[in-house]
Amino acid sequence: MATGKVTWDLLPGTGRAGLREICGYDQNSVHGTDTISAIELLDRLLVDAPGARVRPGSAIRLTTADRDRLLATVYTQTFGPRVEGTIHCRSCKAAFDLDFSLPELLGGLHDEPGVTGVQQEPDGLYALPDGRRFRLPTGEDECAVWDLAPADAESGLLQRCVIAGDPAAEPEVVQAAMREAAPLLDLELEARCPECAEVQPVHFDIQSYLLSALESEQEQLARQVHRLAIAYGWSLTEILSLTRSQRRRYVSLIDVEGSRQPRWNG
Repeated sequence: MATGKVTWDLLPGTGRAGLREICGYDQNSVHGTDTISAIELLDRLLVDAPGARVRPGSAIRLTTADRDRLLATVYTQTFGPRVEGTIHCRSCKAAFDLDFSLPELLGGLHDEPGVTGVQQEPDGLYALPDGRRFRLPTGEDECAVWDLAPADAESGLLQRCVIAGDPAAEPEVVQAAMREAAPLLDLELEARCPECAEVQPVHFDIQSYLLSALESEQEQLARQVHRLAIAYGWSLTEILSLTRSQRRRYVSLIDVEGSRQPRWNG
């Protein structure tokens, strides 16, 4: 399988993680936008190379914040740095485009001033002024409460992650401290309608956005496979092993050659 370019990311407290470029097999493996699908995709893309501290099979042990960061890296590597979409104004109903830089959004997550008084300790845990200590939730924790009702899942996560103190006492304080210590790419953005100037919140979640984008390309991928098989006689295995950028480059060459074919005007 072609690996293409490997992008390295440094996760605080975790170490370096290398992600190879996505290929057709990876795109076809995406079925849904849930956490398990995200973990499975990262495990496919993580590289087992010298210097890598996060390796294939370990994505489930990443904190939610670290997983979001790697998913953002996959998005940027695959689609580029900008996120684009069309939304409808809730006031005047006009459609307008919204786009922003994903690296800039990621870089600004820690710009918000701290309000909970949370402090990171040398052992990697976090402490609140009231004496409670907690760790950040991981994919393992999320999977453990997967089939619970939302309220029960929230309390279950706190039960697992609060190491010292009562997790049921003002749980919103612990949840806010977790978001402050490790912000997620699951947040509300503000969008201003260019027609009526109404400002409205827009929810952005990197996990759902990336996985949906990959799913939406699967029909296009099937057409590209068809064209490459006809043009070059390659097998399905050979084509799906190409990275996305390689596959798109070959299809572009076919388009260029096709446009150069002489036309008979009878």
